[in-house]
Amino acid sequence: MRYAALILGLGAAALFTRLGVWQLDRLDQRRALNTALETRLAAPPIALTTGVVATVDSLTFRRVRASGVFAFADEVVEGGRTFRGAPGAYLLTPLRFADGSAVLVLRGWSYAPDGMTVERGAVVEAESVTVEGVLLPVAGRWSVRPDTLPRGYPLLPLVLRRTTPPPALPERLAIVALPPRDNGPHLAYAIQWFAFAVIALVGGVILARRQPVRAGSG
Repeated sequence: MRYAALILGLGAAALFTRLGVWQLDRLDQRRALNTALETRLAAPPIALTTGVVATVDSLTFRRVRASGVFAFADEVVEGGRTFRGAPGAYLLTPLRFADGSAVLVLRGWSYAPDGMTVERGAVVEAESVTVEGVLLPVAGRWSVRPDTLPRGYPLLPLVLRRTTPPPALPERLAIVALPPRDNGPHLAYAIQWFAFAVIALVGGVILARRQPVRAGSG
């Protein structure tokens, strides 16, 4: 059939165009999220005094100052985290409040040759601390999730990522910067899909024109 290639090309072009539009929608969503994040991060820090709250949404992406006691015995190592190209792991330690509840604090990143085993003695710090950072939702397939940790006390379902180094930050511990608030790869992906759509359409037209017309039987 002469126009089979053209029909196929049109179908592929329509699909690729839809994927390009979807990436543009993702770009708009990301820009809106970045605007909301900038607004929340620009707000003054709030005092976090408990890990049990009813307004988790209002605390997400907020800068906070939390005082409590680190429960180093319940610390979790989140392996497979690189930093400046080096293998290592995140150290997530519950910070317990006076009421017994806690928030999981991302204290920082530490070098680990195998990406998992951290020399704990090299990252010890004071137990009673005040942590300054940002409350973030859990992101990533392999990330530690506070609500799945059987610690025997309630944990806030957010992670407090420390952004301000303490006065005596262990030498083997590096503060992890906040995720970049950029547009991501969505625009590049959209352009790529639109380019595929053009290629599919042009290719379908060329193949259709090259296909010989079959003479009818008579």
